[in-house]
Amino acid sequence: MKKLILISVLLVLFISCKENEPECICTTEFRTLTVSVVDSLNNPIDSLDVNIVDEFGRIIKPLEKQLPYQPALYVVVDDSYVNYLSTEPLLIYFTATDSLGRRAYTFFLVNTDECKCHVQKVSGTDKIVLK
Repeated sequence: MKKLILISVLLVLFISCKENEPECICTTEFRTLTVSVVDSLNNPIDSLDVNIVDEFGRIIKPLEKQLPYQPALYVVVDDSYVNYLSTEPLLIYFTATDSLGRRAYTFFLVNTDECKCHVQKVSGTDKIVLK
């Protein structure tokens, strides 16, 4: 009888000692983190040459460079990079240049959730000015 109780207790302990993995339920939406580029008069600027790199010098190439029908809204990173990211913030540098050599630049801290569902902006601006 003691053996049966001991085996039952050990079985319950073994079953209840799963690793603490998060329960993941991801939505089907595709998220993008964007930045708007404007001139000194706050006019949107379209068709810029964009360069995006992370803190290690690796090039970031989102699926879309610019969102359709939204002038001057440039994609910094999108959900195609969730497996590239972790819950620790990654520093991303964004630079936009026009044909006259004027530049706008900023940086972002981005990460993803434990389930790697979507990219998230930890910090960064929504708008930058081309100078």
